[in-house]
Formats: sequence, structure tokens, C-alpha cells
Amino acid sequence: MDANEPLYVVCRKGVFALPEHFCKLLQSLMTNEFVYVREDEDVLTISATRIAEGRRRVMRGHFRVPMFRDAKKLAIVNYQQSLRVMAIT
Repeated sequence: MDANEPLYVVCRKGVFALPEHFCKLLQSLMTNEFVYVREDEDVLTISATRIAEGRRRVMRGHFRVPMFRDAKKLAIVNYQQSLRVMAIT
């Protein structure tokens, strides 16, 4: 799999799970037990490093994101120290 090739996951009512290899990737880059999350217009960014206007949360493999409430499938793209999550219509 190409590093920037999207991986698709199921989303139910805004809840989705990161694949284990993405969790391990983020954990290997974290300097503490937190990831930083920012919701933009149609993209969720999950980062191992601080991001502008992002909020901090404990790293867990499951996420609940209200902006994805109606999405059935999400694409996750790896951009080195952060992940971008987008709804697929």
C-alpha cells in the first residue's frame, strides 16, 4: 500500500475505528499519550504533534465525530505525522 493511498473504514452514526496500524503509527510518533484533533469544513485531522486550533485528546482507536454522523464510509489518508479523515459519499 502506498503511504498516501487512502484506506476505507466503516462509519456508523459518526463513530469509526482507526485501523490498528494507524494507531501504532501515531503512538510511535507521540511524545505523550495525546493526539491532537481538528475538524475543518469536511476533513478531520488527527495528529501526533500539536496543530493550530486543534484540541487534545487521549489516544484511543475509536472516534465519535458528529460531522460524520450521516457518513457510511470514511477515507483515511496518512500524511507522515498526521491522518486526514474524509467522508465518502
